[in-house]
Amino acid sequence: MKKRSQIDEKYKWNLLDIYKNDDELLEDIERLKSYPEIILKFKGKLKKVTKCLEFFTLSTEISKLAEKISSYVYLRLSENMENTKFIELESVLSDISKKISVASSFEEEELLSYGDKYIHKLLADERFALYKIELQDFLRNKDHILPEAQEIIVNKSRSAIGGYSDVFDNLDNLDIKFESVKDSKGKTHEVNQHNYVELLESKDRVLRKNAYLSFTKGYNNFNNTISSNYISSVEGDWFLADVYNFKSTLEMSLHDDNLPNDIYTRLIENIRKNVKYVHKFYNLKKKALKISDYSVYDKFISVVDFKKKYTFEECFDIVKNALSVFGDEYITCLTKAKDERWIDVYPCEKKEGGGYCLSMYKPHPYILLNTVDDSSSIYTLAHELGHAMHGYLSAKNQPFETYDHTIFLAEIASTVNEVLLFKYLFQNSTNKKEKLFHVEKYIQNIISTIYVQSLFSEFEYFAHTLVENGKPISKEILNKKYSDLIHDYYGSSLKNTKEDIGAGWSRIPHFYRSYYVYKYATGMTSAINFARGIFSGDEDVKNKYLNFLKSGSKDYSYDTLKTAGVDLLTNEPYDILFKELSWALKEMENLI
Repeated sequence: MKKRSQIDEKYKWNLLDIYKNDDELLEDIERLKSYPEIILKFKGKLKKVTKCLEFFTLSTEISKLAEKISSYVYLRLSENMENTKFIELESVLSDISKKISVASSFEEEELLSYGDKYIHKLLADERFALYKIELQDFLRNKDHILPEAQEIIVNKSRSAIGGYSDVFDNLDNLDIKFESVKDSKGKTHEVNQHNYVELLESKDRVLRKNAYLSFTKGYNNFNNTISSNYISSVEGDWFLADVYNFKSTLEMSLHDDNLPNDIYTRLIENIRKNVKYVHKFYNLKKKALKISDYSVYDKFISVVDFKKKYTFEECFDIVKNALSVFGDEYITCLTKAKDERWIDVYPCEKKEGGGYCLSMYKPHPYILLNTVDDSSSIYTLAHELGHAMHGYLSAKNQPFETYDHTIFLAEIASTVNEVLLFKYLFQNSTNKKEKLFHVEKYIQNIISTIYVQSLFSEFEYFAHTLVENGKPISKEILNKKYSDLIHDYYGSSLKNTKEDIGAGWSRIPHFYRSYYVYKYATGMTSAINFARGIFSGDEDVKNKYLNFLKSGSKDYSYDTLKTAGVDLLTNEPYDILFKELSWALKEMENLI
């Protein structure tokens, strides 16, 4: 793997847009350190409306600065996970953040002590218009606010009951090693997080199996450690939910976004009723590939031999063409992302794996990729650019206070782009082989994003419920539950090997953000609803969607999505999802 110094500058993000040098960063950190003392000067004075407005304005100022600093440190760490300087700065920022939280612990209790009438008075004051959601949340959170002294204790304890995600990330990126493997011809191949899926897409079944076993073994060697770490994380989640008077971690998660409980249950119910589409997909692949013992390590091999390399520039042009349906403003913003180097493109030593988009109000979002110049890279680019455009357009059209959007909405923009990219590539394919490749990939994406994430969410619901009900929980119990879920979702369409498939859950980083993964499923369901209308030329759907991208968090997530035309409390979005999936499966069957 290349060193970072060997990567061409045009393929690295330009962080000079944030800080010209580290001295500027350190000056801002010193400034951030001064805020806890300033915050405390407002304690007991919020009943005066002008003083309260000053406090809210100060909070915005702090949030802006904290976002700038923490984003820069995170991005620098992503370049080199072993960068000691920024590891230490991350720790410094964590300490400052804790002190700011402790200093401002009085806010909710003090404001509510003045009564609902006072909050409504602030809501009626135009000067507080930017803080509408925040003020409404004070009223909504009344039953979940602790007295100041208890709030201080909880805030001080957060670092002690957290950090499990960091532990896993360090294990995952730095400590877990995978044995090199041989293919059917005896050639040795390195196995790592960057090339694992590529190896599973190989036509060489010996290589696929050996790569799968190597990858599985790498995580299984740490199954005890990862299980203990995850169980502690779940216990930490329940501690906070219980302390804040929630019946479950799920209830707390839904409450945070002001989402109805039925959002989650309706998703799981609809997916469970329609696992037949997963079975049909893998049975189609099994027949087409003529593999009688079609197994877990065969999932990613395509039924058609269609390998094509693309440069990053070619990937970008394809994505731009696919998204031209949005119009000039969107395409201009896309072009800025490339020309102004918002994107870190290629893998290198010590760089964080995977891909993400980090939204910032200013100067702009940043995208981390680990591109390997294949067709999958086109989809990843489209996905992350969807996040970037969501953040960028919201920042252009909203003030800082309401520019950011919830995770519940975040995955919609990314997957709308992926669906539109598929439809563009499918429509413009020049032969059956290429069409078959893209429709198979599309179905695989739906299954991975909707079905697999729902499976993951059922797993975490199981783990959290055990802890919340005081039931025994262990590595063995978790592994068995995951194995059972794999059998439920995949059925007889996929032969589950004996090679410790139950421990497969232990490689999933998102489990350390409780009830995060189901939002991928609701996100793609919503995305398919939008993309079908946009691709068919429905101007009303397109305009509502573009307004959605510009809405940020000026309203609650469910209401924002419903205004855009998708109501996840009804079965209609799921009916459209399964109609789309049924169409795609029929296309695949006909092409085969």
